[in-house]
Amino acid sequence: MTTHLCIHGDVFTQTQPIVDWISSRTGWPVVSDADLVETASQRQAIPAKRLAHHLRKPGSVLNRLTHGTERAMAGIQSAMIDKLGEKTTIFHSALGLPTTRQLPTVLNVLVTASARFRVKRARRAQALSEPQARSLINHEDHREFEWCRYAFGDNRFDSDAYDLVIPSDRLDIESAGRLILNQMMCTEMRTSPKQVRRLADLKLASEVWLRLSKGGYPVSAAARNGRVRLTVDRPVLFLNRLARKLNQQIMQVKGVKDVQIDVGADFFQNDIYRRCRFELPVETKYSSYAQCRQQLHDNAATCFPTLARQETRQERINAVQQLSASVSP
Repeated sequence: MTTHLCIHGDVFTQTQPIVDWISSRTGWPVVSDADLVETASQRQAIPAKRLAHHLRKPGSVLNRLTHGTERAMAGIQSAMIDKLGEKTTIFHSALGLPTTRQLPTVLNVLVTASARFRVKRARRAQALSEPQARSLINHEDHREFEWCRYAFGDNRFDSDAYDLVIPSDRLDIESAGRLILNQMMCTEMRTSPKQVRRLADLKLASEVWLRLSKGGYPVSAAARNGRVRLTVDRPVLFLNRLARKLNQQIMQVKGVKDVQIDVGADFFQNDIYRRCRFELPVETKYSSYAQCRQQLHDNAATCFPTLARQETRQERINAVQQLSASVSP
């Protein structure tokens, strides 16, 4: 069975050069976030800029009325499912993570680096001062945090989120690429024909979700062997009436045998008492997010202390050689 690769990295962590190195050595096509947005735009007849806007601001107040983010996410998932049925593909994508994390035939890779390394690369790439570089990195990290908080909740950096973490400040591009390819070979050897069924279930759930998102229904979908499970994630009135409407629409989708409708953790029915929801401030959640990301990097970096020392020594040798060449007549 075909095994795919999903590489995601923080900004200024050499993710793009690693993706380019793997693609140049293997010939595998690369699918970016922009490619997924463009495909979803064509399928749904919605301008790509509008879809991208919904994905950049998933938690906006207006989205609760337009359901634009749900439609965009459903379109992205549908586009990814079709790509997964083709030959081995490299997804250089953050938007595809909600889909790839559900499939054992996709190797999910996170590329990280220390803050000092990222600032140094930002200053070199865009000729920025150190405060400007830190501000840019912080802005991009906050934007990714908002997207991941919407897509995953608080489970963005759990232990099962990624199959491999690459500390790009400890490994050069070629070493990181070879490590990813070796891990991918091991992943492909562990796959079984039974996992083809999982891809078919995900495709059916994607078709159901895409159909419901066009109607603005606040539900999520999962499928297994033709049985679809819908979860109502938001407060609604007249749940029984909504359930009948959903059942009628979903039974028209080809391949659906049965429909089950449940309520999620965010659903509640109105009563005579106002229910209060106590949540941590956004900045507190972002701080936890950043700490988890740093912990993943530190854990991965401990695996490559020898190589890091060798690279440092080689950098010193190169510096001495350059100095000698500059002073020689």
